[in-house]
Parts: sequence; C-alpha cells; structure tokens
Amino acid sequence: MEHLSLKESAYRIIKGKLLNLEYEPGSRIREDLLAQEISMSRTPVREAINQLSAEGFVNNIPRKGVFAIELSPEEIGDLLDVRESLEILAVEKCITKANDEQILILAKIIEGFESAWLMEDFKECNSLDSKFHLEIANISNNKKLIEFLKEIEDFMHIARAIEKKANAKAKNELTLKEHRNILEAIKNRDVEAAKEAIRVNIRTMKANLGLVDS
Repeated sequence: MEHLSLKESAYRIIKGKLLNLEYEPGSRIREDLLAQEISMSRTPVREAINQLSAEGFVNNIPRKGVFAIELSPEEIGDLLDVRESLEILAVEKCITKANDEQILILAKIIEGFESAWLMEDFKECNSLDSKFHLEIANISNNKKLIEFLKEIEDFMHIARAIEKKANAKAKNELTLKEHRNILEAIKNRDVEAAKEAIRVNIRTMKANLGLVDS
C-alpha cells in the first residue's frame, strides 16, 4: 500500500480538481478554503500549490493570489501540433513492436471507455482517452518519446475537459469511434492508416475547440 505525505496527498487532490475543471480556468483558488475543503492544514496545501505553480498548473501572482491555469486557444493549438507529431511517431513505432497481448491492452482501454461513455462518466472517459494514447507510446518503447508525451499529457487532459464541456455524450462517442479506427490500423499493421487516424483524432479536437473549421 502506498503511503503518501500530506503534501503529496494535497498535491494529487488539487491537481485532480484542476485537471477535471473543478476550478474554472482563470478562477482564484483560496488556500484557506481549499484546506478546509480537503480537511488539511494550510502548510501541505501551500506546498502543493507551490509545486503546481512550478509545473505551470496554477499562476501564483504576488499580492493577488493563486489562479487556476487558463490555456489560451493559441496555447492549446501549439500543444496539439506538438502532440500530433509525437503521436504519429509513437503509433508508427508501436506498430513495429506491438504483440498480441499489448494490442489486447489497448482494446481493454477502449472497452473501458465505452462502459464509461454508456454510464455518462465523462471524467473517466477523459482519463481513458489519455491512457489510450500513452499506452501507444509505452508500446513504442522509446523512452524520450514517452517522456515528452507524458510532459504535455496533463495539459491535454485540461484541454479535453474544455473541449468536451458541452455535448460531452456526442463528442465522446466520436472519440470512441476514432480510437477504434486507430486500434484497427494497429492490428492490421497499417502504418499509413494509423497515422491518418491519429491526424483525424487531433483534427476533431481542434474543430471542437474552434481552432479549425469542422
């Protein structure tokens, strides 16, 4: 069983709230109220906030307070451009290395996504969306590629929450279809189809966010 320090516990709780948009982007986060909410003293909460500030998830503005990250459309667009290049490389490498057991893991993630979608648990859909893409990177076994994708994935989690804040049912249904297309291309060892399926998945997200014409 994992034993966490108070600071680590506070960090995970607060980060989870940020990733799931429990704080509106740009809204102020009061340490005293947050400490009460999660039943901790202000010291571990302050330490967690400082870590999240260093990682770019909150803005700690002197004499004004702490504010939840507010990703601009330009920042999200830049993240998606980087993600597209990395994920095309990841899926290409994945196809050359994936065995039947690893493909089954990807299929199980999609099954979990479908179950969450049917129950309208869209937070879980977001988590499994992230897990699916990271698992493709893990199968590639390229350590630097995995590292770079993990570095931006938390910000992508926030971007997905923004993307699917409205019409979550329909948008997640489309994501489910697109993930199945990616998996089918991996199963068929069809590199070009897999790369195009990744492009389509990211283009859909851009369209949902108003970054390109739908």
